[in-house]
Amino acid sequence: MRRGLGSAKVAVIVGTLVLFVFVLGIPGTADAKITLKDKVGDKEIKLNIYGFSQFEARGGDGNSSEGGVYFRAQRIRVGFNYFHGPLAGKLFLDFNQSHSNSDGGIPKMIKDAFASYKWSNSAFIKLGMFKTPLGMDFTTPGWNLDIATRDEEKGLVLERDFGVMLSGRLIGQPEEKAMKCNGLEMGNERQGYGFGYDIGVFNPAGRSAAVIWDTAVRGDALAYVGRLHYDHGPGLHLEAAYAVSEKAGGPDTEDYSVYDVGISSEFGKWELKAEYVAGQNVRGVDGWDADAYFVNAGFMLVDNLQGVVRHYSGTSDKPGVDSLTLDNTFIGLNWYLSPLRYKPRDLQRHKIVLNYIIAGGDNEEWNGVAGFRDDGWILQWQYKY
Repeated sequence: MRRGLGSAKVAVIVGTLVLFVFVLGIPGTADAKITLKDKVGDKEIKLNIYGFSQFEARGGDGNSSEGGVYFRAQRIRVGFNYFHGPLAGKLFLDFNQSHSNSDGGIPKMIKDAFASYKWSNSAFIKLGMFKTPLGMDFTTPGWNLDIATRDEEKGLVLERDFGVMLSGRLIGQPEEKAMKCNGLEMGNERQGYGFGYDIGVFNPAGRSAAVIWDTAVRGDALAYVGRLHYDHGPGLHLEAAYAVSEKAGGPDTEDYSVYDVGISSEFGKWELKAEYVAGQNVRGVDGWDADAYFVNAGFMLVDNLQGVVRHYSGTSDKPGVDSLTLDNTFIGLNWYLSPLRYKPRDLQRHKIVLNYIIAGGDNEEWNGVAGFRDDGWILQWQYKY
């Protein structure tokens, strides 16, 4: 049943926005990352300490059973990056996740924990827990998103997993635009030039909404992921990926396979993106197929205010049930607070995000693994150091 926001809920939204107008006048810094350095002989060791948090007010039937306002945190994260010559390591924790739930093999609060060795930009290897290389928006850092939360496509990717991966970046880049990678890259964090790739072997993808974690298949099943991408500066990013997670519902179930294609472009005040993800045998169920796509447009209204519209559409086709479609449209504003520089990754650090989500299609009967089944809104305040 769908209910309107009501005058009380509208008053809450308006009142909160008025409060945030006052907040914009408070001075702050946009980059407070801590770097510790030490030297042993002529060898330098470096440790970066950083993090971010996202605090939210949510409402509408898509967010709570009664449609009322409630408060929550989405992410509370702290990270540590270690560098010593070609060696690197990362530990990334989320204190808003379970400390005991071990889907994927280790507690969910451990987002990334891996070691890396870099031979060159074109070849570096990682071993541990990290993002599998499928999903353009998924492999974008959570603090650098265009909307407050990922949606339908997130349920179909393989998520983070424990395994080993060989990667390369910036292959064939022009000498006059040369950049370096640090060996920790998991997505298209750098708007550089040239080709990139990722090839990984992992445990079954137990953190994915499309895979059921079952320790009974550990040692008898694996996940395989490969991705290719190309960058020509901020103006063009292209990527395509394919993955399989064996025995996706436990012993004697089907393998889950999924592919993804994505494109993004930034020019002038515009930011455009589109992505499509399609999976077969969701949760190991033979014949349960699902897909999702989004198209996204962002426009800088003024130096620190961006308008965003993103439309999702997904299908879920379960055996013995009519195929269903769910549409989610996000209409949003990103208000960037005290930016250090007017570049995308610096703008995104401190921001207030307001999203209104409109649900449509077969939302009442929807049986897919992700998506808003009813209208809702999200007001998010993020800070990053």
